[in-house]
Amino acid sequence: MAEDGCDTVEYQRSVLKPTVIISGVLWVVSLLSYIGGNWEYLEYVALPSIAFGIFPIAWKAWKTLRRFKFDVNCMILFAVVGAVGLQDFTEAAAVTFLFAISEWLESLATTRARNALSAIVNLTPERANVINPLTKDIVVLPASAVSVGAAVSVRTGDKIPCDGVVIEGTSTVDESNLTGESRPVKKRKGTKVSGGTINTGSTRLVVRTTASANDSSIARLVRLVEESQVNRSETERMIDSFAAIYTPIVVLTALCMCTIPWAFGQETGREWLYNGLIVIVVACPCALIISTPVTYVAGLAAAAQKRVIVKGGQHLETLGRTKKIAFDKTGTLSEGKFQLLHFELVGKGRDRKEVLRYLAMMEAPASHPLADAIVKGAANESAYVPKNVGVTNHTLLPGEGIVGVIDGKKVYVGNRRLFERLGLYQDLSAKDAAMSDTWARDGGTTGFISNEGDGIIGAYCVADKVRAEAAGVVQELKKLGVEITMLTGDQRPAAIGIGTQVGLEESDIKSDLLPQDKLAAIKEAVEENRQQKKWWQPKRAVMMVGDGVNDAPALAFADVSVAMGEGAALAMSTADVTLMDSSLTTLLMVIRLGPRVLRTIIENVLFSFVVKAIVVGFTFAGRASLWAAIASDVGAMLLVTLNGMRLLPSSRKVKASRCGEKDKASATTQVESNRTEVSCGVASTRRLASTRRLTDESQTDDNNYS
Repeated sequence: MAEDGCDTVEYQRSVLKPTVIISGVLWVVSLLSYIGGNWEYLEYVALPSIAFGIFPIAWKAWKTLRRFKFDVNCMILFAVVGAVGLQDFTEAAAVTFLFAISEWLESLATTRARNALSAIVNLTPERANVINPLTKDIVVLPASAVSVGAAVSVRTGDKIPCDGVVIEGTSTVDESNLTGESRPVKKRKGTKVSGGTINTGSTRLVVRTTASANDSSIARLVRLVEESQVNRSETERMIDSFAAIYTPIVVLTALCMCTIPWAFGQETGREWLYNGLIVIVVACPCALIISTPVTYVAGLAAAAQKRVIVKGGQHLETLGRTKKIAFDKTGTLSEGKFQLLHFELVGKGRDRKEVLRYLAMMEAPASHPLADAIVKGAANESAYVPKNVGVTNHTLLPGEGIVGVIDGKKVYVGNRRLFERLGLYQDLSAKDAAMSDTWARDGGTTGFISNEGDGIIGAYCVADKVRAEAAGVVQELKKLGVEITMLTGDQRPAAIGIGTQVGLEESDIKSDLLPQDKLAAIKEAVEENRQQKKWWQPKRAVMMVGDGVNDAPALAFADVSVAMGEGAALAMSTADVTLMDSSLTTLLMVIRLGPRVLRTIIENVLFSFVVKAIVVGFTFAGRASLWAAIASDVGAMLLVTLNGMRLLPSSRKVKASRCGEKDKASATTQVESNRTEVSCGVASTRRLASTRRLTDESQTDDNNYS
């Protein structure tokens, strides 16, 4: 662990204990006793070897037995005691030392995976340089204490403490820790910045915060990483259940082998006692149990390194079986960055600015991506939201629009479906209806505004832009054999305009959908997969990809759901996978990662069973030894661990990323003399406690596995 002021980064290392090294050296010396002659006395060197290595095993076994349970430590302890009873001291030392090595190798593998995830957790900013609005002095506060609307100074090399908007300065910001984009992004007055990113330019930035540190993009990323380590997959639970049944049966069998044959003579008893001890060692399900979690942790870390947060191994499994994907349109296949293209008055006797002002007032509190475009479009015509008039009872109408009360009258803003339900669309003139249809055919999203007693008083059209990578990702997914559909609440012409641009057939585009319609479409796809599945086939999964509140029901029902990081908080909390950089390219990456994870798990489980079957066969053939049994178990564990860890990014990349952050932070200038330092130890302790808690939970799980 290295500390630099308040920026504390915890990097775990797995170090081989000196007692294990001494135990190994003494065991190697005891092997010289096999030379015979005057060397035979060296077999007694194995006794101190056992003494140096057995105490941690015995202590863990005692704690397990006190809970009336039985684990691998109990097995190894009994095997060592039995071998010592048979005076096979060298073999008892071999079991002790090699098992200690296996635990170290397991710790080494899981530590590397934890460090990859901790690299994400440690992105959280610790402190902020807040500008006093009265004196203009800078006060250093914990990032968690910065309020929304505060002005913070971000010097060269500093982390931006919270999401916000630049109000002074022009510089470049490194967003690679959030988006994965290595090239710094230029930021100037009026542009948005994210908490946790780093000012790498030569100019100070002054940022007006728009969210607290706990609600920033980086904080959401950290929370999702923490959640991803808690969820366990169906395969993990199945293997644990199998081990819970398998272990007692094998131990009982070994116990019978160690006791019953003594009734047939001392020589037979000694032979079968030895074979029974071998079976106890072989029965240790270490390689089998670790084969799945180490693969999942490596897969989760590999995804997190690309800023894709998967909430547990079970969703990695499901990603590997995905054969159908339903995409939302706005903010998913498209950028969700609308522009107001057209606005026309409907009827006579209305002032254009007045209607635009009403429209802006209704859309200002809304969260849909097109709301901001409408407000900006109105502002471009000097139709600003008035401060002396407010909207009351502002209510979202899912899949239709919004309703509110202005000056005592109900005002509706929304799509054609809303006004057809209200019975107002039918009153539109043929000219106005044709105008709206023309906008829609050109790929725009159309809508209307009505005022109580006046009917529809205005029509507008906003347009979105297809994501640059969308068409390529859709084509690659089709090559992988994945069926693609698009689900959208937009009208048919606008939906087809976007869908055809990304390479979808008209039959794959479903439009004019309410949230319940999207949910019904996902339910139908899931049910269809269940009906088509044969008993010998793996389950085919249905994925939903969305970003808005309207997508939440469908996201919740899909076999696996994906949310865009720039989307609504409800969508992110509902989804199983979050693309923090909102790039469909990373979606393609994680979909390809899923089958690799499944394939690795199958390889590890099969290999573990085959190794044990071979050793058991040699045992009953009388050609196995105790130390060879433990060596095969350690070897199997090492191989399945290395196979699982192949999913991890290169450790050099992880270290380079960490060193890069440290170098950027070291570029920070000295604190000015008029600055009032306030300790940020509380925030640092909170973050370290969170990281340690995750580590302790993971270590507890490892002990339970073993």
